[in-house]
Amino acid sequence: MSLKQTEMDVLQKAVAMVAGEVSDLCFDAIRCARSNMPGDAELTVHTGKHKHVFRVAVRCGILTLAALPVLETLAKQCTPGSSLMVVALKIGPTVAKLLCERNIAFMDAAGNAFLKAPGLYVWISGKRSGVSKVVTGLHRQSAVKVIFALLTDSGPDKEPDQALLNSPVRILAKAAGVATGSVSNVLNDLRSTGFLLDDNGARRLVDRERLIELWTTNYLARFRHRLIHHRYRVASVREWERMHSLPPNAWWSGEVAGARLTRHLRPEKMTVYASALSDEWVVRVGLRPDPGGNVEVLTPFWGDDLISRWHRAPDDFPKDCVHPLLVYADLLANDEERSSETAKRLYDKFLRKLTAPG
Repeated sequence: MSLKQTEMDVLQKAVAMVAGEVSDLCFDAIRCARSNMPGDAELTVHTGKHKHVFRVAVRCGILTLAALPVLETLAKQCTPGSSLMVVALKIGPTVAKLLCERNIAFMDAAGNAFLKAPGLYVWISGKRSGVSKVVTGLHRQSAVKVIFALLTDSGPDKEPDQALLNSPVRILAKAAGVATGSVSNVLNDLRSTGFLLDDNGARRLVDRERLIELWTTNYLARFRHRLIHHRYRVASVREWERMHSLPPNAWWSGEVAGARLTRHLRPEKMTVYASALSDEWVVRVGLRPDPGGNVEVLTPFWGDDLISRWHRAPDDFPKDCVHPLLVYADLLANDEERSSETAKRLYDKFLRKLTAPG
């Protein structure tokens, strides 16, 4: 495994910034991780008589909550005498707090850092970075749609011939709700970034944990806000279980769907995907238009064919809820600890199995 130049640039910048802040802190030369190691690189940190080996996971953009499930998995894979460090272009205070709680070390290109090991403790916060984040073709709206379709397909490994990934371009385009030309571009971008392999005439998605993380980050940062077309206020979201059923072609997501799928959360916000909600249903439920309300309505962005695929999986979820991947992203959109905890439970229950082929 070798670091890409952009990843190396971010890692070297972070090391230089943190070393400049802490005079008695020394870093050994960066070494690329071997295939049996977690992370992308190995970095040894010295302070006085002590030294510690970190397995480093590098992210070229802003680290978001979507990265936490992947990082927690990597942290568990570290051998005794080493621990995980995540290095990113930027790490905000909310994510930094959650990393500290999980005892995951971090540094960013601005010089923010949390390093904790025997004989070593570094905490630097409040530094601002002026570095621009790296943009690839997978940030495009069409890529967000196509990757969502591929990740939510129910059986790409058990039935590869029937999977969207190996379907004709027109079928994948219809399921994703994009033009056929966009599909070819996205598949090429997935190949060039190492997420797609061509194996004996069949396509195969790899590094799916990172792909879920990338998709979630791009969906929240670049696409989701464009889908919101109405906001309402309801007197009590916690009465959702006694509300009238959603009208046809409408689906729960966010906190309500998270509560249904995990039985962990008491919803305070409602997220519905629907092109429109009838005036009759809005009145019956007691919704009042409010630009700052606790109910948001978003336009569905997927094709009809994709919905039928969602419910082929043996662990079927309610037909009036969107796929757990989208519920997961919408929970993280709240940027609140109670929602992120439910998102983690949802990831463990539904999404982790998407990351392991077979």
